[in-house]
Amino acid sequence: MKKAIVLISCFVFLIGLPSCGGGKNTREKNSGDFSLDEKYDQKGSTTGRAEGVAAIFDNDKALARDRAINDARNKLVEKVLGTTVSGESMVKDYELVKMLIQSKSYGLVKKEKIVSEKSDSDMYRVELEGTVEPAVVEDAIEDALNRYGKPKFMILISETFEGRVNMPGFTETELQMQERMGAVGFQFVDMQIVQDLMKRQYGRMSRAMTGQVTEDVQNMLLNDVGAEVLIIGTAQTQDQSNVLRAYSANMKSKSAIVRLKAVDVYSGRILATTSKDAPGVHIQSDTASKRAIEAVVRKILGGKDESTGQSKPGPFMDEIIKQFVKSATHRQINLFITGLDYNGMKKFREEIENRIRGVQQVLEKGRVGRAARVEVYFAGTTAEFVDELKAKAGKLGFEFEIPDTFPNRVTIQAKAVGK
Repeated sequence: MKKAIVLISCFVFLIGLPSCGGGKNTREKNSGDFSLDEKYDQKGSTTGRAEGVAAIFDNDKALARDRAINDARNKLVEKVLGTTVSGESMVKDYELVKMLIQSKSYGLVKKEKIVSEKSDSDMYRVELEGTVEPAVVEDAIEDALNRYGKPKFMILISETFEGRVNMPGFTETELQMQERMGAVGFQFVDMQIVQDLMKRQYGRMSRAMTGQVTEDVQNMLLNDVGAEVLIIGTAQTQDQSNVLRAYSANMKSKSAIVRLKAVDVYSGRILATTSKDAPGVHIQSDTASKRAIEAVVRKILGGKDESTGQSKPGPFMDEIIKQFVKSATHRQINLFITGLDYNGMKKFREEIENRIRGVQQVLEKGRVGRAARVEVYFAGTTAEFVDELKAKAGKLGFEFEIPDTFPNRVTIQAKAVGK
């Protein structure tokens, strides 16, 4: 069985290299491999039972049943992982697993069946039996990123290269990071766009370079150019050729130090930080500095695993992906709502928190008259939330007009109507 502590590392590069195997579709097509069901029947699989409970709102038993089943799945996974040897190795990443199964039930329970179910006027109860295999977490993470999409990056590195100060947009460090990350499928905001923003929006870009994701910076990065993760930092090369003088008077030795921070543009939350240094040697000074930066970038982002010949990510990228998935399964969406009085707004909050699949929490952040700002924490994308909201508008007791939607905010014109 694969150890859970390396699952995310394996996944990041598997999604970028489908021809090497690793995604579910590839495994299913290779006749020599185990099928998924066979895979989960191998040593470590555990079968158990758990009861799930959910409240019934507005006599919507179908939704309550779904939530009760998900609750049972969550409890079963937690129960099984807590009683198996492999489960002990899951402790490090269990919060990620918990968020995944609570958000959309990512198939962590196999061969499940409903043992019993019953309901009264208020509650729905389901007893579920199923098999849990800790190794399936690899596929859960794969499904999560396939669903939410790999984040699109913007890289802003202030670089001192051979005594020259290079502003973000076309630095040696940025070029090498994009080349290495791009080789495994990550996308970036085009460098020409970054350079243009540095000229036209220097004030906002300066705040972005320090990690200050204010609302105007967020609108520029996320809504205008689609950057979901911002990597900021500094890079500096220095001469250390004196260490080679005893061996060669012609060779140049340089050292590079790179300090990076990754920020989730949706929330402004820091995803990961790192600081690494490395040397580089060449007869030409510029090339020696370039090699030093290349060596640091390899340390930070990973390189080829000599034992397997495949790419292996560094801890910095591991942490970005893991934390981004956590954020994606608990995404903050800002709603700007008009047309509801106090009672209507209260009803709206209660209805979407209890009736919209994927909604985890609803917080009102202020109101003026019949206008209010609400934060919704949702397991999914803004488009999925809007689709669910429109589909259930009548059952919720509202009519909605939605003139504007963006990756992290929605404008809603609401009207309460009789059911």
